[in-house]
Amino acid sequence: MKKIENVVVYGDIHGCLDEFKALRKKLQISSCDKEIVVGDFLNKGPKSLETMQYLIKNSISSVMGNNEEKILSLHDKYKKDGKKALKKMKPWESLIVENINDHELEFLKQLPYFIKIENLTVVHGGIPLGVSLSDELDDKTKKQITLLRYYNKKMCPITWSDFEGRYRFWSEIYDGRDGFVIFGHHPFDEPKRDEYSVGIDTGCVYGEKLHAVKFKRKNSGKFKTKSYKIEYIESKKNYLKEYTT
Repeated sequence: MKKIENVVVYGDIHGCLDEFKALRKKLQISSCDKEIVVGDFLNKGPKSLETMQYLIKNSISSVMGNNEEKILSLHDKYKKDGKKALKKMKPWESLIVENINDHELEFLKQLPYFIKIENLTVVHGGIPLGVSLSDELDDKTKKQITLLRYYNKKMCPITWSDFEGRYRFWSEIYDGRDGFVIFGHHPFDEPKRDEYSVGIDTGCVYGEKLHAVKFKRKNSGKFKTKSYKIEYIESKKNYLKEYTT
């Protein structure tokens, strides 16, 4: 087994498999690279199941995203209520739920809520205040990890978007206790760089970009977090708009 020389982390793919393949090609991925997705590789885009199958085939890791959680929940409803459950789902959700197989379901169920490699940590949304990933995580905390965005003035977590600029984004007050964090979930125009983190969801499924960040290993064994490489691919189109028009 070859030593990991680089860690490559991809933003939210959302079924944009063509862009994901193009980004991997641009990065010239080798056997010395450890690849991780920040979650939300499913839903909204054109090739969700194919993206999951591609991850499995190429041994690409991912953390749990809120969209993977949602598919698992919807599939439980489908098993219970059958075809009538599909009518309450969005078209991209019912397509996945009706066609996912047992092997793929098991892949989703075993997704971790975080992945740590040396001084790097990958999560989907964020790390809540007062939480250490070295502790056992309860269901409430796991949910927060997939959904966290902002904190209000009373330091209560906010999971929705802040278009008025009232709140502070979680990564701006994160203190580095769980290493340098790479996260997705919240789409930015460009990667959000803070002292101890970088957010790399840039809205590929909405017609924007798919980003990846690449960290090189230092002689100490840890990874360089002050100088990392960022690459991206432009999205082919606004896929979600196609579904809803």
